[in-house]
Amino acid sequence: MNFTCLDFETANHSRLSICAAGLAVFENGQLTEAPYWLVRPPAGHGWFREDFTEIHSLTHLDVLDAPEFPGIATEVVCRLAGNDLVIAHNAAFDIEHLRATLEHFDLPRPVFDYVCTCQLARRVWPDLENHRLSTLTAHIGHQFNHHHAQSDAEAAGRVLLAMMKQMNATTANELLQKVGVEPKRFCHSYCSEPINFIDAAKRGQQKS
Repeated sequence: MNFTCLDFETANHSRLSICAAGLAVFENGQLTEAPYWLVRPPAGHGWFREDFTEIHSLTHLDVLDAPEFPGIATEVVCRLAGNDLVIAHNAAFDIEHLRATLEHFDLPRPVFDYVCTCQLARRVWPDLENHRLSTLTAHIGHQFNHHHAQSDAEAAGRVLLAMMKQMNATTANELLQKVGVEPKRFCHSYCSEPINFIDAAKRGQQKS
C-alpha cells in the first residue's frame, strides 16, 4: 500500500498563508521521494508574524522569489491523488489550508482519502503524555527537524509505520480497521471526473 504524507508551514493565521509545503511518498513501507517547496502567499496574506517565524524560521525574504501555490499545484495534487491514502499530523490544519488555497486560485480539488496520525496515535498509544508529533517521534526513536515541512511530512509517515508495526497491521487500511478509524474524503463526488491539473494551474497563475 502506498501513501503520501503532507505538511504545510504558514506565515500567519490566514488559511491562504502557506509559505512552505512538504510531501513524503512511501511505497511498500519505503520512503521513495520527499519533495519540498517554498511558497509565496498571495497578495494580502503574506505577512510573517514574528511568533510564526520563531517556530519555522521562515521570513518574507525566504519566499520573495518563490512561486505562488499554482506554480507547484500540479506536483502536489498529483502526488496526493495518486496514492491510496494521504497522511498528515493534525490533518484538519493542512487540509483546510489546502482547500482554501485551491479555492482562492480557482484550482480543482483532487479526490483522496486522508487520515490524521494524531487521531490514530490516541488509539494506538493512549497512555502517552500527549500526541504531539515531537512526542510521537521521540517515542519511536525518529529524529527530525520539527516545523520543517518536508521533515514533518516524513515524520508523520514514520509514525504511521510504527503504529502499523505496533498493531501488527500490514497496511494502513488494516491499521484503521483495527483501531476503528474511518478515513475522510477530500472533495465531493462531483470532483471525481479526470482533472487536467496543468491547465487548472495555469488558470490559477493567471488569476494571481
